[in-house]
Amino acid sequence: MSMEDKASKLLGQVLRATYSGSISWRLSNAPVSVTRATDNFVPVFLEADYKGNVIVVYEERYKHWTDEENYTWTSGIRFGLYVDGAVVTEFVKWSPLLRQLYEEAKKNASGVESIIDNMLE
Repeated sequence: MSMEDKASKLLGQVLRATYSGSISWRLSNAPVSVTRATDNFVPVFLEADYKGNVIVVYEERYKHWTDEENYTWTSGIRFGLYVDGAVVTEFVKWSPLLRQLYEEAKKNASGVESIIDNMLE
């Protein structure tokens, strides 16, 4: 099985565990290994403990250069392993599964559903 296939399988497992509530995501600051010496911006960095490891999912916004002088801002969702303050491996290929995990992890970390439920009562 290729590394990409393994990462996709892991994404599916983590998403199911997030839906079931067996993973708790938390908001964190992006480590310097992601932000140092770059113009890239990480607005949301989420981490969770999973099977004895720290996994992360985050959005990275970066410049997409169209020529030497012109660029537009774009973004991508990243999934990886976090070891000793650094993201040591990343899965960066766009996939609906990765986007879904990012959105669910944000909801999980923010507790937005319980906040809205409390406001509705």
